[in-house]
Amino acid sequence: MKKGKSAEELRHDTKMLLQKYRQVKWALEVSSQQALRELQQRTGKSIDEYLHAAVFAGADISNTSLEGRAQSMERSRKMLALIDESVQFMRRNHPHGEVYYQILYFSYFTPSQISLNAILNELEMCHYPMCKNTLFKYRDDAIRLVGEILWGYDDKESEKILKEIAKGI
Repeated sequence: MKKGKSAEELRHDTKMLLQKYRQVKWALEVSSQQALRELQQRTGKSIDEYLHAAVFAGADISNTSLEGRAQSMERSRKMLALIDESVQFMRRNHPHGEVYYQILYFSYFTPSQISLNAILNELEMCHYPMCKNTLFKYRDDAIRLVGEILWGYDDKESEKILKEIAKGI
């Protein structure tokens, strides 16, 4: 666990990341599509054709808006991958990993947000029937576990991710 932060602060930080997951994933997809369209409109080439031609011609794309956009998109991809890896680790290794995963999936990772009743219905269809109170308890437990895994990767990187989230990626 990260020094100086209480278990509640870590759970809160993890919950904040999970709540932003859907938004960041959507923004990344939209940004990727916009970048591809813009590049194709400007050059008439696909991203692969453009980069191949640029490298072949010896062009340096560092310090350009293309590089800045690519770096921003890469940071977002890394953040999502870090969350995904942490959740999958919990799923594979914790005794309640599968039910915790299903709860997190329906709460934070579905393409669109669903209601609490819909989450309970989905869990029942997955053979995990529960009441709201149990859902809240298990969800908090799952968030805490993912946080312990997530913040254990690299405190410096985690702190950067939190700062970017706070700024509203």
